[in-house]
Amino acid sequence: MSSSLAIVIFLVGIFVVAIGLHEWGHFWTARRFGMRADRYFIGFGPTIWSTRYDEAEVGVKALPFGGFVRISGMSFGDDRLAPVSDHVLTPDDVAEDRRASASRMRIDVLETPAVPMETWRRVGEELARRGVPADTRTVIVDRARAAAGDHATVDEAREAIDTAAGAMLDDTGRVGDLRHRVLRGDEGRFFHDRPAWQRAIVLASGSFMHFVQAIVLLFVGFLLFGQAIPLPVVDEVLPDSPAEEAGLQTGDRIAAVEGVDVEDFETAREFIRGNAGEPLTFRVVRDGRTIDVIATPEASEVDGETVGLLGFVPEAEDRPLAPGDALYETFVGDTGVVTLSRETFLALGRVFGPDGLGQLFGQVTGEQERGIEGAASPIGLARAAGEGSAEFGPLFLLLILASINVFVGIFNLAPLPPLDGGHLAVLGIESVVNGVRRARGRVPDFKLDPRAIAAVAVPVIVVLGTVFLAVVWLDIVRPIQLP
Repeated sequence: MSSSLAIVIFLVGIFVVAIGLHEWGHFWTARRFGMRADRYFIGFGPTIWSTRYDEAEVGVKALPFGGFVRISGMSFGDDRLAPVSDHVLTPDDVAEDRRASASRMRIDVLETPAVPMETWRRVGEELARRGVPADTRTVIVDRARAAAGDHATVDEAREAIDTAAGAMLDDTGRVGDLRHRVLRGDEGRFFHDRPAWQRAIVLASGSFMHFVQAIVLLFVGFLLFGQAIPLPVVDEVLPDSPAEEAGLQTGDRIAAVEGVDVEDFETAREFIRGNAGEPLTFRVVRDGRTIDVIATPEASEVDGETVGLLGFVPEAEDRPLAPGDALYETFVGDTGVVTLSRETFLALGRVFGPDGLGQLFGQVTGEQERGIEGAASPIGLARAAGEGSAEFGPLFLLLILASINVFVGIFNLAPLPPLDGGHLAVLGIESVVNGVRRARGRVPDFKLDPRAIAAVAVPVIVVLGTVFLAVVWLDIVRPIQLP
């Protein structure tokens, strides 16, 4: 795979798929529970493209730095939509419609109908915004106009609209269905109107989608491209190592160790690890000739255990896995979701701990060298994806995309506003307090003060923004070098 193609796939995978599915998780679950989620966008800033999806506007914006879903009631001060008849036929709006009608017809305002044509047109537009199909809203408006007559009052027009809509729209009994949106508006549809467990699912669904993506990416990668299986062939001899001293060379194939035939690298590896400091005889095939090489594994400490190491890198071959093996590796393998999750927690501690932040800004000032284990921005990750995929193949790209999804999924659940985990923490606090109030016979209406939430959110945003800008700067001027 070429580096350029890998970078393009990486950027699409991050900015379209990962972000898009994260926000789709919030969008779908909110709508499923009857909340009014009326905007779903990938990106920020000016709108490039948008369309209507039921009652929602969905689209793409110019700046690919994230995405958002607007769920009514999550922001303090959101207005509730009234039923269509009440929303459209307000005294001020109808009066404005009558003035417009009078101007169009060149007559006195008092000579216009109490409910002019302009008002009926707005009824149709509002029905469209609520997601009513074109043919259905046309019938509703026509029936309502016919039932109300040319001399209907505003109240009679409202009643006619409700009657026509009630007859045309199916009653599923669900909050947020089409009939509910038209006849009852936002009654029961605000975020805080719904039970706490539904709100928690909506908040956590974005991170959940990241884990789903990681699982799919890993499973497809293992199924199609498999794992890099080490072969008993020397690919690289490390300098000043026992392998170099013994005379092993690139391309040597290990045929036997201590007279035991070697069919795979694992056999040779067990001999080497289990015989630290002991000379071993390796039968090696080199350029068609068979020779014996005597090498002594060097004792080294690995994960608290003393093992033998020779100091050479074996060749590896990608082998697709059977579905069962691919599933096992996806979840509990060395690069599975469980391992990636554990590494993510460790990485968060390294990067955002006092030592990690000190090292980061030491790298910015040039006082410290930048290692591969440090943080990286989308710029650095795209470069790494391109270089690594060109060197190691498509599986590397899928692994790095899966790793990023796991990282974002866990990081987003951190209990800090404005992250989803911060909203979950607020929900948890409010639920506990209201549970206590309910047990004591008091009204369970406690809500955290937005000013208290903002007092936490602002410094979090400052820290995250500063770290992000620092990492972007490093990825531009001092990019991470893959080994």
